[in-house]
Amino acid sequence: MTEGSATITVTGHGAACQAADAATIRMACHAERATVADAVADANAAVRLVRAALAEHGVDLERSSTAAVEIRAVERRGPEGSVHVSGYATTHRLTVEVDELHRLGQLLSAAVAAAGDSARLEGVTLSVRDSGALAATARDRAWADAVHSATQLAEHAARRLGSVMRIEEGAGAGPAPAVRMAAAMPVEPGGVEERSSVTVTWALA
Repeated sequence: MTEGSATITVTGHGAACQAADAATIRMACHAERATVADAVADANAAVRLVRAALAEHGVDLERSSTAAVEIRAVERRGPEGSVHVSGYATTHRLTVEVDELHRLGQLLSAAVAAAGDSARLEGVTLSVRDSGALAATARDRAWADAVHSATQLAEHAARRLGSVMRIEEGAGAGPAPAVRMAAAMPVEPGGVEERSSVTVTWALA
């Protein structure tokens, strides 16, 4: 705050948390074979088995999509240090969106079992379907925090808040909640946190 400008700028912070009600499974099917064609065919076959297993458990296959397909040469070093291509590896990554979190562990187990040794479980991200409402709550709390701090500081200076001169918002989701899985993959989903910050400049009266 300065006497000449007669303004005050404060940054408020807010957060809102809600129990997760959706999840995205990230997994991959990997195959390493002598030829590119065989590696691609086997990885894709494993993906089809995963999707079939998920369909049997009631997952809409429209919510299962390919995230990436990677093909690379597998190199081996010979006894004299020479390098040669011994085969090819294909990794077919896919994402699966799930709404019924009480069955998440069951779905993970089914997907991994279907792909067998080809399966690579790369992670599970929890989320909320109505993320807009959660963000709005975090924003409201950030605004209230800014107003509270600015009012307090203005009172210390024997002034009061006037018109809002400038608003800048910064927002970001909180850390992804941990998903704990044991051998049989029981899942204990936590909450999803949304964070917001707002920097406000007021004129001082």
